[in-house]
Amino acid sequence: MDGSLNEISFGIDDQLSPGEKTLVLAVTDQNNHTEQIEKTITVVAKEEKDSPLAFDWDEARIYFALTDRFYNGDPSNDNPFDDVIDLDHLETYHGGDFQGLIDKIPYLQGLGINTLWITPIVDNIDWNVRAGVNDKQYGYHGYWAKDFTQLDEHLGDLATFHQLIETAHDHGIKLMVDVVLNHTGYGMKITDGDQSIANFPTKEEQMVFDGLIRTDPVANHQIVGELSGLPDLQTEEADVRQQIIEWQTDWLEKAQTIRGDTIDFYRVDTVKHVEDTTWKAFKNELVKVKSDFKLIGEDYGASIDKNGGYLNDGEMDSLLDFEFKQIAGSFVNWDVMGAQEKLIDRNNKLTSDATMGQFLSSHDEDGFLYKQAGGDLGKQMVAASLMITAKGQPVIYYGEEIGLTGAAAKNMDNGEYSENRYDFDWEASEGSGSQVYNHYKTLLNIRKDYSKLFSKGSRETIAGSNDEGYLVFSRSYQDEQVVIALNIFDQEKEVTIELPFSTSSQVIDRYSGKSYTIPSDRKLTLTLPPRSLGGTVIITME
Repeated sequence: MDGSLNEISFGIDDQLSPGEKTLVLAVTDQNNHTEQIEKTITVVAKEEKDSPLAFDWDEARIYFALTDRFYNGDPSNDNPFDDVIDLDHLETYHGGDFQGLIDKIPYLQGLGINTLWITPIVDNIDWNVRAGVNDKQYGYHGYWAKDFTQLDEHLGDLATFHQLIETAHDHGIKLMVDVVLNHTGYGMKITDGDQSIANFPTKEEQMVFDGLIRTDPVANHQIVGELSGLPDLQTEEADVRQQIIEWQTDWLEKAQTIRGDTIDFYRVDTVKHVEDTTWKAFKNELVKVKSDFKLIGEDYGASIDKNGGYLNDGEMDSLLDFEFKQIAGSFVNWDVMGAQEKLIDRNNKLTSDATMGQFLSSHDEDGFLYKQAGGDLGKQMVAASLMITAKGQPVIYYGEEIGLTGAAAKNMDNGEYSENRYDFDWEASEGSGSQVYNHYKTLLNIRKDYSKLFSKGSRETIAGSNDEGYLVFSRSYQDEQVVIALNIFDQEKEVTIELPFSTSSQVIDRYSGKSYTIPSDRKLTLTLPPRSLGGTVIITME
């Protein structure tokens, strides 16, 4: 330019899809000489305020799907290696994949889910770890990594994973991916070697972890020991920590689609087996890539009063609540008021920045229906009502919403396999499981309609009795109020209670659809259904 700057003109199209774009600046000096300057900018996906994806972290309604057991959408990736498909064995691959998740996203949307948690996506070991005892056990679950930089062959390719993210987002569902920073899969130590077993890790594959895996683990030590004999990563060493974090953080960029969608959250495995420095560093690196990225951690045995210091400390944004299923179990098995007292205390301690994900069942423990409910579907449904109406993030374990359950693996030498890792029964939601399914669907969609109230509101007792087997409580937030009544008996119960609604106001039981007018004394007589019919009433202003 040969004169002083006179004008700069530029424009940005707000309809640009996210990603790297070239911005052209037209610079004009006082002599009307114009020069174009090119600048590369990054366009970030804009989340509209009224978008179904624009919910707060504590408003997550989570569905945990063990990908291999959910739905087989692409049979072509079922058997990339020999001897890994046996639908009759609970410890082999069963074919579920990314395409299966894509196909069933509308199901999850209808159920009322806004967050899908899937098992780890990285490439897992391919060998049969029980080959020596003439049995079968493979890494179908995703927690036995062989290569943190690649997708597992059984799940699908990167293009399909991108499609999963965009399909989920298009249906108002964010994607949470499970990650492991504590260990690798069996056989990945450089000293491991049994090449007589088909698909055992090669020396080249093992070398990826050379210098990263602990060579002298301390027996039974929480941090520097080995969990279930799995090769332990030395994350307390700075260079090891940096590598492991880089591998997992890179997935946010690998997963980014052309339009800019990517993974939204991580569920973090085995939190208590890794030192705090790693978790703080991990969170810092993730938010550099995606500022609103959140972590929910698995601190086995955690509760709001036993959270390991991971909350409000730059580590986890939430923890899975292992105590909740015990509270729910005591509730449906007659300690109604004791459970309510614990839930009021829990409610007062949770915040939007440090919350808990309550669950009834998981892939690691006996199912709630199998254990606490003793096979009684009515108890399962009332427990689900307690969970879905509680403050915190409700976590639905795949299949529990259609009455599936089972025991966790114990002694496999005695044939005690993972019965809680069943194949999803897609006919059950229209058959024997339809009543349970409709119960979950109704509750989750009511929570959706009153999302902030259930996620942030107070909890107060209105009425209840252990002897009479019912509880009535309110959830309130700002100018909204909801009254929930739960019946644990398997007989219909009539109760008359004073409700916190104005005289002559019209209210509705959102569970049954029945409407009422509040009388002058505000005392309303309600008929609570038996637990076998859901045992639930949810009163709101009509």
